[in-house]
Amino acid sequence: MLVVGILSGIAVPSFLGARNNAYDKEAQAAVDSALIAAQTHYAQYGDFSDSQTADCSTSTLLAGDLQKQDPTLDMVTSASVSTGPRVVSVQANTTWNSNSESLGCQAFYATALSRSGTCWVARLTVEGKFLITAGVSPIVVNSNLNTANVTITELSLLPVNGKAYAAFKPTNSSADGAAVAADTLTNASTACSGAMQGTGVLATTTNKVASTEFYSSWRSVVGAAAGSNI
Repeated sequence: MLVVGILSGIAVPSFLGARNNAYDKEAQAAVDSALIAAQTHYAQYGDFSDSQTADCSTSTLLAGDLQKQDPTLDMVTSASVSTGPRVVSVQANTTWNSNSESLGCQAFYATALSRSGTCWVARLTVEGKFLITAGVSPIVVNSNLNTANVTITELSLLPVNGKAYAAFKPTNSSADGAAVAADTLTNASTACSGAMQGTGVLATTTNKVASTEFYSSWRSVVGAAAGSNI
């Protein structure tokens, strides 16, 4: 019995970790597909505004445009939260240059909630230096280099535009079988929308990825409970 208990203690966490990893990859793939749909839309219309009214951040029609590009996903408006890995909440926003001049609808966000409880967020910007006028919220795409190692120097003048990724998760996940506080899962799920993550906010805020917290590949950056870097 002791041997069985030991083996179970090793096997169960490994199984749950592998399962959560599969869950997360499913949501990541959906967000990546939404980015591809957004790029196709941009190529057709010249920006990320919807095809009918040319609205940007207030558009309720963009999701329908992208749904036509990729019918395999359930694209929902920015005000709607993602309720699962195949439900992607989308949002477009204006970008600005260094002179506080609007460049139009040049930013796009997509979010999807994994069955592990993690919200996966991606941002795509074509041009611009800032997400808010007057030089506020710079567009930053961090690399995944281990910058704690002083012998490694980050390359300067890296492109600020393009695809960028982030994620936030509850402090505990229902998928791991542990007892969790219900509000931690709720915090993550209710914030997993384009409207919440597509604000371009600079300050670290609970359940929001700051404009400077996006990376060149998937990386968890904020905790659902505290909103602090992890």
